[in-house]
Amino acid sequence: MSRRAPDGPARGRLRRRGGAARRLVVAAALIAASCARPSSEQSGGSTGAIAALAEREIALAPGGIPARSSGEPPASPAPRAGAAGDAQVARAAGDTQAARAAGDAQVARALRRSPLRALRLTGKPTDGRFEAILAFGAGVEGAAPREVKVKLAPAQKKAPLAFRRPVAFYRLARALGAHVVPAATARRIGIGELAALIGREPNGRKLLRRFAVMNDGTVDALVLAPAPGPPGPRWVSSRRRSVRFDDAPELDVWARWARSRSPARGERASILRDYLEVLALDYLAGNGLRKEIVIDVSAGALSLEANASAFPLHVKAHELDRQLDRLVEAARFPRALRDALARFGPEQAAAALRPGGIEDELVPPRALVELEERRQALLSLIEAKIADRGEDAVLSL
Repeated sequence: MSRRAPDGPARGRLRRRGGAARRLVVAAALIAASCARPSSEQSGGSTGAIAALAEREIALAPGGIPARSSGEPPASPAPRAGAAGDAQVARAAGDTQAARAAGDAQVARALRRSPLRALRLTGKPTDGRFEAILAFGAGVEGAAPREVKVKLAPAQKKAPLAFRRPVAFYRLARALGAHVVPAATARRIGIGELAALIGREPNGRKLLRRFAVMNDGTVDALVLAPAPGPPGPRWVSSRRRSVRFDDAPELDVWARWARSRSPARGERASILRDYLEVLALDYLAGNGLRKEIVIDVSAGALSLEANASAFPLHVKAHELDRQLDRLVEAARFPRALRDALARFGPEQAAAALRPGGIEDELVPPRALVELEERRQALLSLIEAKIADRGEDAVLSL
């Protein structure tokens, strides 16, 4: 693959293939060139009846905004006093991020290793998707196992490696400290164990014939947590609902919040941060085919639970238009997201998505190259906005 010729620091980082990516370059250039524009300009616009109805629908019950997970960045930047203050804030953020990463790794490990107690077919039999009961904590001295419900999808002959894409998407989110993707991992299950667990299903025998059985008699299965974070209220929340990503009125409300240079009327900071994480993750993973997004009203948070379209073999530029346009229009970003993007270079991407080299790669080498190009483009876009309006104004989420 040919390398890009250096043509200036910013342009060299941003040069991309495809019409959608070129728009990103143009947008960044326009932002950088608009420094003379009065900072008092506010982008907002009126919200119609449908958008207002959507705002009421996604509002939480009275009682204030609930707390997010421990890894959530503060709603506004903490006061800093010189280099010492900066170092202290960086250490605190690093400790929080490390603790959250360790917790995420523990959940993924439990999904992979906890004993499988039961399976129940959900959806169409041809989809081969199950609700599984795992015994979390089994084998730990002094702790009774806790049964939790998760999603499980054994690999099928028609797509034996399809499980890798959702796992790669989760590992990308975890590496960037994003809050919106439930834990996902792959585990191997003996075909005999699967047969015993689904033996009572009416179409059990047909299902078994569809599974991709390895030479050692095991089947790779995708295991998904029902919600982001550790087992708790979010995993069993009854106030979760899916909305379409292309035409739901909520998306217009969140986009309006993101365009505003200061907190908009009725803005929910937790949902806005999650919304920007959604756009950034899908853009980085080349996922332009997002169909739905889950709103957890009780937690005031969003969740991405269907990620099979992430890291496609061939990314079509126009399929990323929705994510790209909204990222270009956004006036504010989470500081933690910008910092994570700056740290997430090619080595970190390879460690996350190809943990065991070519034998365990979750994405092909070309996907890593394209991921790095999109990371550089997104980071350059945010830096251009910072050059225009200042770091504290842009990184205020």
